[in-house]
Amino acid sequence: MTAERRWSTMDLRTSCWLIFLLIAFVDSYESVSTTNKWTLCLADSVHTTQKILSLCPKLAKSPIECVIEADRFGCLRRVVSGDVDITVLEPEELVAIRNYKLYNVLVTNELRLFQDDDHRFEVVAIANKNVRRIWDVKGKRLCHPGLDTVDDWTKVFSTYFENLIIKKECDANMTLFENRIHALSNYFEMACIAGPWTADTIFDYQLKSKYRNLCAACERPASCYNTDRYYGREGALLCLTDGMGDVAWVRLGDARVHFETQTMIDAQDYKFLCSDGTTRPLNFKEPCVWISKPWPVIVAKPTIAENIARTMNSMMNRTSSWESSVLQLMENYYISSTNVQDLQTPDDYLHRYPNFLSANVRTGCQPSRDVHWCLVSSLEKRKCSWLRDASIVYGVEPLISCLQKDSREACLEAVRNGEMDIFLARPEELLDARIKGLKPIIHAMANTRQGLNRIAAVVKRNSRFRVLKDLKGAKAAFTGYRSVGWNAFVTLMRNDSGENWDCSDAQAVSKFFKDSCVLDWNNKDNDNKLPTNLYSLCKKDAKETVDDLTAFSYLTSDIVDVAFVNLKVIENKTEAGDFYYERIDHKNINRMPRYRVLGPTLAEAIKRVPYVIAWTSLGSIMAHENITDLRRQEIYSMLLEMDKIFGRKFNGQAPTFLLYGSYEDNHGVIFPDGTRYLELHGLQTLKGRNYDQIVEQFVKKEICSSASTWIPHFSGTLLLYTIVVIGLNRLLNY
Repeated sequence: MTAERRWSTMDLRTSCWLIFLLIAFVDSYESVSTTNKWTLCLADSVHTTQKILSLCPKLAKSPIECVIEADRFGCLRRVVSGDVDITVLEPEELVAIRNYKLYNVLVTNELRLFQDDDHRFEVVAIANKNVRRIWDVKGKRLCHPGLDTVDDWTKVFSTYFENLIIKKECDANMTLFENRIHALSNYFEMACIAGPWTADTIFDYQLKSKYRNLCAACERPASCYNTDRYYGREGALLCLTDGMGDVAWVRLGDARVHFETQTMIDAQDYKFLCSDGTTRPLNFKEPCVWISKPWPVIVAKPTIAENIARTMNSMMNRTSSWESSVLQLMENYYISSTNVQDLQTPDDYLHRYPNFLSANVRTGCQPSRDVHWCLVSSLEKRKCSWLRDASIVYGVEPLISCLQKDSREACLEAVRNGEMDIFLARPEELLDARIKGLKPIIHAMANTRQGLNRIAAVVKRNSRFRVLKDLKGAKAAFTGYRSVGWNAFVTLMRNDSGENWDCSDAQAVSKFFKDSCVLDWNNKDNDNKLPTNLYSLCKKDAKETVDDLTAFSYLTSDIVDVAFVNLKVIENKTEAGDFYYERIDHKNINRMPRYRVLGPTLAEAIKRVPYVIAWTSLGSIMAHENITDLRRQEIYSMLLEMDKIFGRKFNGQAPTFLLYGSYEDNHGVIFPDGTRYLELHGLQTLKGRNYDQIVEQFVKKEICSSASTWIPHFSGTLLLYTIVVIGLNRLLNY
């Protein structure tokens, strides 16, 4: 072969390789190695789930992949710790970073709704021409859009105007919130502040009845609801231009549209009030802005921030599918250009927006009203600390202080002695808490009956027992001494048996059942030595888990005749149709149920909905029963406000912080898994026995129960002597 032919062949091979490498290079733009990908953290919610499921798979051939978290604060923690590269944050979350002094993230891009707007909105004060300066506002009439958090309007904005012009009040005889309302009422002759003032509807009604002048300028002063003509953004402007008020606290953009579209209004009759005390003509090209709100932003780890900024800036000029998917995942905002040579810390970025940071600085009253919340693990304390930061930026008062103890028992004791204010107790801890003088402030609730704890007496299908009284002389299993099932059964039988029921609950149950297994019978906290037949059926050698499933296993193994267990737990571990009250699928029509639930009567036992001897919430936030009504109201309102802002019904597309969601991939942190909302009287609306009432009845029997533990140790003569002495003392005192 000639040299020319060999070179020709080599050129052909080289060309083929070059073409192959070129194709591989082009493909590499569309298909990036997983190890080289940037991770984008997204908050999953009812509003974003479908978007995430449909769009994240489309990023397979892109330089970005999705990482899913429960809320925005979860993404914030992931970026701060370096686990993920980028995420989208609201300005309130940037404030939280600033409060933490966590500067290991940089703001790379803004997510603007409109390209030319450098802020989301600005807030102004507009007055009629009779108001000469800011200090003339005292004694005038105020038009206010509302005190509740709606969309991107938080308490930082609703309170900014009054915080600058009205002196803060700290009357110890009022809650922090009533101090604010009292100051407003004294400062203005009247106002229209329609809509909810507080998440506690009863307290809301009481305040509106007490401070009627703050609803007097509304179209319907008696109701002052969010259906009022003068409620909300447009309502505050109508209140002003209808002549009901002298000054309005409104968004600049809303005011511009209002005065342009309402042709019958003469703009010369109104002016801007400025925070420096002066006024300006109502010229919307030169407004007096009091405070402005930033846009959402993209934040990234410092090591990749410059590359992220460049990539995001370039995405607006491309139309590939993955870039479109990324923009939609970021809630479809316009990505503004950022000078990558001057990337900013959250603190520097927020300083670009007039007064936004200063509005987030809050001064408390002295002495402090902080609520000391007792936690029992580092995980709980971390979650509580982030809850505190979220509460600060959303204006929840009073603030919480997160303090940790070694055990749940130590937390109950700390609330008892006043070292702590609140602790979330489980249902099985409720009796002990009440004995210590603690009382529920609010309960953790589920959405449905099936989600609540439902304690029942379960027997086999072919059991000879038909009603609860038939169990006399039977064998039983309880999850523990003075467990929820134990207490519910004892109270029920005591009510039905009257004088025939022994004063001591241990003695009464011992006499009623032939043999039993009371799990955890040898717990060191059981001060009284239990009768032996209460644990005669327990497995002595095995270290059993003390729970409903273990107690239920004694029934399934035919060791006992009845198990007092939580149906919520048992139903999740049994098949559909295992209980008589469940609908059996037509395919399994020949399959008989395996278990029944006993009731006090046959009528109760055969109902479709099973008879339960107790309903309980998932948990209860406890405080000392001797705290003042004012303090109880303050804590209760604080918890309801947290539930409103951080609960299941949140503002926006994704939650800032989930009170009840998973935290660091752990469920049931602080609040029990399955909690959906907080409520004080939720259990009273359900049919069945309220465990709170059972506990109260049980506590009242404590003296009787305690007496019965020591009386048998005395001889007959000494016992008679003691009774006579006690009787004589009572007679003399009488």
